Amino acid sequence: MAIRLNLGIYAQRQDGMCMVRAKLPGGRVNPRQLLGFAEAAERHSGTDSVHITTRQDIQFHFVPLEKTPALQRTLGEYGIATREAGGNTVRNITGCSLAGACPAEHVDINAYIDKVANYFIRHPLTASMPRKFKLSFSGCESDCANGLVHDLGVIATRQEGRPGFRLLVGGGLGGKPKEAIVLESFIEENQLIPAIEAVLSVHDKYSDRKRKMRSRIKFLLDKFGPEGFIEKYRVEYARTSSAYNPEVQPIGVWRERSVNGSQVKTTLRAPTAQHQEDLNILPISVPDGRLTVKTLRDLADLLIQEGLHDIRTTADQNLSIFSVPTDKLGSLTVALKALGLKLPRCGDLVVSCPGTATCPLGITASRQMAPRLSGGVGDLSVRVNGCQNGCANATISDIGLYGKGRRHHGRLVPSYTLQLGGNGSEGGSIGITGPDIPAVRVPSAVSLLHDSYHADRLENESFRDWTRREGREYFDELLAHLSNVGPMELAFLTRDHGDSSVFKVESLGVGECAGSQAAPADKLLLDARYESDLSVAFGAKNKQADAGESLENQITYSGQALLEISGLDGKLKGEEKLLPALRSVYGSYNAELNKLEQLYADLRSFQSTLDELQLPSLITTAKEITAWAGALVSEHNKRPHINDQPRSGTDG
Repeated sequence: MAIRLNLGIYAQRQDGMCMVRAKLPGGRVNPRQLLGFAEAAERHSGTDSVHITTRQDIQFHFVPLEKTPALQRTLGEYGIATREAGGNTVRNITGCSLAGACPAEHVDINAYIDKVANYFIRHPLTASMPRKFKLSFSGCESDCANGLVHDLGVIATRQEGRPGFRLLVGGGLGGKPKEAIVLESFIEENQLIPAIEAVLSVHDKYSDRKRKMRSRIKFLLDKFGPEGFIEKYRVEYARTSSAYNPEVQPIGVWRERSVNGSQVKTTLRAPTAQHQEDLNILPISVPDGRLTVKTLRDLADLLIQEGLHDIRTTADQNLSIFSVPTDKLGSLTVALKALGLKLPRCGDLVVSCPGTATCPLGITASRQMAPRLSGGVGDLSVRVNGCQNGCANATISDIGLYGKGRRHHGRLVPSYTLQLGGNGSEGGSIGITGPDIPAVRVPSAVSLLHDSYHADRLENESFRDWTRREGREYFDELLAHLSNVGPMELAFLTRDHGDSSVFKVESLGVGECAGSQAAPADKLLLDARYESDLSVAFGAKNKQADAGESLENQITYSGQALLEISGLDGKLKGEEKLLPALRSVYGSYNAELNKLEQLYADLRSFQSTLDELQLPSLITTAKEITAWAGALVSEHNKRPHINDQPRSGTDG
């Protein structure tokens, strides 16, 4: 399971079927890649479409497990990867929907997204973390990429004219949403990667590997407190920044912006001018985020014909075409309409997760609910989750809905908990919790909320501000006639949308969105690889003492991995304990153990003299020991194991 999830492959609700997620950093895709998605879906998927996610990925559904390798190879031919789009890894990095074009941005953050994504892919530190890790990048202080609810939010800023970044840490959605705290008010851009690596290292060392539901960064903030977490981050940052070789030149081109971010609306409803002269962004509405094979091919052909190559998926499950010349806007809009693709319309900002359509964790039919809802003339954002997880980002929308089953008079009724007035950008907050509403009545509840807001709001008052002014009790009273259920009404309320049978909550196993842990020996080898990389980096910077410490950690982790697969104590440390234990089990490997013993002796000599001429041979020998341990662990892993894995779930 761990291997499959790290390759972005999740089991579906339907037996033998998988969801496969492709990674698109910043949501960027080109016309040729659209053709790649079309070909992969046509050849390997059981449906004729793909779906855009709220993390700017693209997902396939109904892919038979045996076809998943072929699908990945097809995508690979088009420069598309699924690697680490799932599992306990650094997930797809999201970015501002207007990055590279917004007049309010300090810098096009796509260059930094690419740098960070490439740095951490297949990185030994991130290959088997306690849980997933979600990153967002924003090009200015408005934080349009919602760093407030990410494990780590990176926000471009300036301090006394110097370019750099503000870091937020510990945000999250789901059943226990939490707002991020400020980790760094300002860091230089050349220290961004070691700062991110330090946060990942804190996560790797201290997050709870046994209780998956409490293994996110937000729970470390609860455990240590903000000051305690920052203190542990500082310890790791001292090490990661010391080993890192920063870029000599800035990665991105910083600019003097012409407007403030508060003047820019990132949810585009019409063609919008870029900061580049005579170029525009053209938004496209994609209902339910669903793109058919035919639409993908036709759109790709049109864009190639028009010489347009920059397309983005958005967190609203829509598309945007960038760098459209002004004189082409009219003809391109007409051509898109002929393909069935239209501009977004007021009220259609409705997003949903798959819910019970495909996800084993789904409780309610969120995908069937979404078409019945509208943001109305106020163009409110409405997001529908089929369970308590945050795949549709309900916590940070105007009107958010979480699916659940609730008992009334002894009968289970499909229902939704309201979340009102959320916003994940600068100055925003998690929504306030409203009452539970039976699924059948949710469209009426959404309409009533919209109409009440327009009737009662103050001049220029946002929906978020209105909800906080009115308070929870107001909404309980406003919606009481919809939330209360009488005995005689049960017959009309115990069926979900699109389902003729009586509602029930099905148990389909533990959700795979919690990931699967690597075996202890595999994790120790990943740690050994990371320490090996650090020893090389420290050596290149003439930091001999640090290199020696990393080498000692490397051979310790390698030895512990061997003890793990032999059934001995995998936590033994130090030459005096580790070597005898290894000899008791691996006595037939006399040459390798003698080499390890000599390596310990040479390392002690090096640590006392810090002779830089001795370091290369130590690094080489330590790699040989790690390779030997890796070979034995790999041989152990190939042996048959009885392993009954639970069924799955998905998330963005």
